[in-house]
Amino acid sequence: MENSFNIMSEKLLDMLPLIGLYAETHFRFRIPFSRYFKKEPELIFDAPWRLEPGQKLCVFLVVKDAHLYPVQLEAVEIEAFHNGQQICSQNWVVNQHIQDRQMDLEFTFTDCDLPFGEISIVPRLSYSISGKPFQMEVDNYRLAHKSPLRITIARESLPKIDGWLTGDTHLHTSLTNDQIEFGATLEQTRKAAQLLGLDFITATDHSYDLDDQTDNYLKNDPELEKWKQSRELITELNKKHTLTIIPGEEISVANHRGATVHFLHFNDPVYFPGSGDSGEDWPQLSSQLTIDDVLTQRSPGTVSVGAHTAYKFPWLQRVLLKRGFWESKDHDNPELDGVQILCGTPAYSAFHRSRQLWIEALLRGRKLGVFGGSDGHGNFNRNWHVRFPMWSLETHEDQIFAQSRTIIRSDSLKASDFVQAMKRRRTGLSTGPMGDLVVRSNGIAYGIGDIMQLDLGDSFAWSARGVSSMEFGSMMDISIYSGDLESRAESLIYHDSDLANDFAVEQEFTVLGKSYLRLEITSDGSRWPGLYMSSPIWIDI
Repeated sequence: MENSFNIMSEKLLDMLPLIGLYAETHFRFRIPFSRYFKKEPELIFDAPWRLEPGQKLCVFLVVKDAHLYPVQLEAVEIEAFHNGQQICSQNWVVNQHIQDRQMDLEFTFTDCDLPFGEISIVPRLSYSISGKPFQMEVDNYRLAHKSPLRITIARESLPKIDGWLTGDTHLHTSLTNDQIEFGATLEQTRKAAQLLGLDFITATDHSYDLDDQTDNYLKNDPELEKWKQSRELITELNKKHTLTIIPGEEISVANHRGATVHFLHFNDPVYFPGSGDSGEDWPQLSSQLTIDDVLTQRSPGTVSVGAHTAYKFPWLQRVLLKRGFWESKDHDNPELDGVQILCGTPAYSAFHRSRQLWIEALLRGRKLGVFGGSDGHGNFNRNWHVRFPMWSLETHEDQIFAQSRTIIRSDSLKASDFVQAMKRRRTGLSTGPMGDLVVRSNGIAYGIGDIMQLDLGDSFAWSARGVSSMEFGSMMDISIYSGDLESRAESLIYHDSDLANDFAVEQEFTVLGKSYLRLEITSDGSRWPGLYMSSPIWIDI
């Protein structure tokens, strides 16, 4: 099977907004004109892009800014289609007046059994504002495309290997709320993760949003009530549910050139400021902290990961907000725990640049775990975003929630154990297939993220396993790479194609110097290419 990724051109990538988000349409930057402004709350139907077996399909309705424009929700109708044919329709009488800043409603299908495979749903809302009736389909955004929501009703669970747990380590909640974006509530995100089949999620809201007043994102709060509320809610939800939420934040920091890049920082009981690219103090664009500052000042038991490392922000953000990307030198602090090299799908050249920067850092002796994540702001089914402020909105199916996932070998579902496993680089990333790599020497088994101490010329056996499904491509390609830290070169030591689901391979290997081994698996995937990558097993002499 010939495997290739659809590498988009640099020009096209620069045109695409990188960060997935629900679009805030009411802020007008002190300019009276906006093509997408309307005197209505944002109203968005959303649903997970896949449904794990045993789960009932739940469609969410997000209502945002009703405190500005109160709305009376009258009724909801949702039609489901399979192969172009209507398979069922269900109606709900809502009759609810809403004037909250943000509220989420759920509509669960109970009247019909949904067939396996991809279905499409068309949700409609009847509502009124100041007594005037309106109807909408999918959302009430002006200029946004109104195509049906696509959902895969899964016959099989997400591919899993014992000991490994899957989740999204880069996402935003409703606490990320500013001039152009907002997210789903943490409760709704947790429910979507459950429907998708995840074991854990993180909450990595922007540092420049977490220090805002709860009722005004244009004013900072020295008491940090939003940040405190996020920690309290995470603790409460973790007590109630088996799906784990790992606390974190996305910190805006300066790279070695002074440009702003983003840090995923997990499990720190201390808030870290980062407003350089927030636009709050424009034209002041300098970040309060550098990469090294965070790594020096962070609390014990925390994990710090470079976010979407080589993904370039759109040119307007690079010019107006001084946003940059992680460069080679930014990977070299030995305290850095890992890098998120996949953000959405692997179908962009930015992923390949991120992957290459990670490999080059490994070959320089850096021990960096590999991470995936969506950077989703809600966006469970598609990506709604501001393409150009006050002028255009856009939707696409990249950077949607749990599209790219991090795989963690954790001892339990406790948040502390997840963080400890991340710290030990027991991680991989996946858009579908799952893998595992084990090295055995002198009766001892070493797994992904471990460091082996061997003598030059020693032999050992490595074994690799891959698991996928029809949904994500049951035929897989496997590649084992060895990195030589002396020659600073990586070589392909094993490759095989068209391996059936749940394969296992094993081979002997001789230690030729300080090095590492890592595993990659590809498959045909579903809507996007199937990919698995592991963190290395390191070999010290």
